[in-house]
Amino acid sequence: MNIIPLPKNAVEKDKNIKLGKDTVVEGEFPETSAKVVDFVSQFDGGENVKIRFSCDVKIPKEGYVIICERNTVNVSASSEAGAFYAFATLRQLTNEKGELRAVDVQDSPKYAFRGFMLDCARHFWSVDKIKEYLDVMALLKMNVFHWHLTEDQGWRAEIKKYPLLTEKGCIRRSTWLAKHGYAKGKAKFEDKPYGEGLYYSQEQMREIVAYAADRHIEVIPEVDMPGHMVAAIACYPELSCTGEETEVSTAFGVMDNICCCGKDNIFNFAKDVIDELCEIFPGRYFHIGGDEVPKTRWKRCPLCQEKIKKLQLKDENALQGHFNNEIAKYLRSKGKRMIGWNEVLDAQEIMDNDVVAQWWTTHSVGNKNEFRWMEKGGECVLSMCPYVYMDHPYNVRPLKKTYSFSAAKLSVRDDSKILGMEIPQWTEYIRVEEKLDMLVYARLVAFAEVCWTQDNLKDYNDFEMRLESMRPYFDSIGAKLCPQKIYRGKVYPGYALAVPLRWDLWSKNPDYEFNEMKNLNK
Repeated sequence: MNIIPLPKNAVEKDKNIKLGKDTVVEGEFPETSAKVVDFVSQFDGGENVKIRFSCDVKIPKEGYVIICERNTVNVSASSEAGAFYAFATLRQLTNEKGELRAVDVQDSPKYAFRGFMLDCARHFWSVDKIKEYLDVMALLKMNVFHWHLTEDQGWRAEIKKYPLLTEKGCIRRSTWLAKHGYAKGKAKFEDKPYGEGLYYSQEQMREIVAYAADRHIEVIPEVDMPGHMVAAIACYPELSCTGEETEVSTAFGVMDNICCCGKDNIFNFAKDVIDELCEIFPGRYFHIGGDEVPKTRWKRCPLCQEKIKKLQLKDENALQGHFNNEIAKYLRSKGKRMIGWNEVLDAQEIMDNDVVAQWWTTHSVGNKNEFRWMEKGGECVLSMCPYVYMDHPYNVRPLKKTYSFSAAKLSVRDDSKILGMEIPQWTEYIRVEEKLDMLVYARLVAFAEVCWTQDNLKDYNDFEMRLESMRPYFDSIGAKLCPQKIYRGKVYPGYALAVPLRWDLWSKNPDYEFNEMKNLNK
């Protein structure tokens, strides 16, 4: 049956129900009902057909039940979100003539947190583009948009107390085009400024939040700190250990010029930023990054060393833990839970367990920090790099591998402390929307099923058949799937047989598969 993500239980009936502008939509859940009316109004006919919504508190919060009887479609749910997801299923089963394939469905999600992250800091993406992704996310029953807004290479969120962040911090003088030569500083680059005016005003951020909320999607802002802050330091050098002048980073990677946690001003700066953004983002979570924080400068900074001694901290990792704890406490006062990449657990002994760790790397030996965290009662969101990072080529990360991801891949047997899953799209080497879509859409569709569908029901071959059968549907909602040969990891660089694309080849030309896709489309 052509439904993605695959429901818990679904029975297809041997008939169609004709929907149209004369169809009666009645019952509970007025927000979803209004959307259904708009949808069926595009088709002629539909007389003597009813779509009836009713509330059943026994159904899980985001679950739903559909029962088709003669010319009546009965939809039950316990929330607007559940009713909306039933509508998403009905849309997938309705053809271009308005004929609904009659079904009985009982469904609810595996995880409460089903996320997609978009890096808008390395390269900026328009409000309209973000809305396009939100539209598709909603129809795939995904409910979290993680908005990566700041980086070493650009600050993209307007903060009125610190105007330099978007006057100066969003502009870099050049951009690396490939990873090859990275270690020696000899990577190929585009020698012209990037980013002037490319930021989100507070009004635009509110617009995105409202647009997402209408689709039952929560927006989580990320302001990376205390690392990945070169763009902010370029505007306000006093945030660093040395106070020396610097520029917005033109290179990608991990920078040792991080904020000085021996000074009070980084705490004040962070709280000021949080104050303004919490007025815009009403959701439950705030992401502080916290990843890739080299302690080189802290080790030789008198103020950092003095703070470590004064607070009787074990080491520099514990100093970052002190920073994490202070920010988590401040966010708690705002009614928010802090999320950080799983490096924040390096000093977990001083963090309260309401912090959420986003598990993307196995940097700790045997993942001991992560398992200790969950034993303590802490929760994790799973975003394991080798399976789900969207920016990597399909030849290295084919769709089948992304689809295979589960908590069991991390040896998690009891997933009661897994809040959910998220798939990130980093954009260091993605400069145009066509390439972004190539790397996003097929994986987004696959990952929606990874987040929603029970592991014992998943089958990749069945999923791929449904994906290809539904390609016209995805085209109709703006989800531009890349060719099957691409997402299977099969590229054809002038040879009769597919050959594996090595990482070193990709590092020299990140557009390799993108160019192959354009050739296939021709």
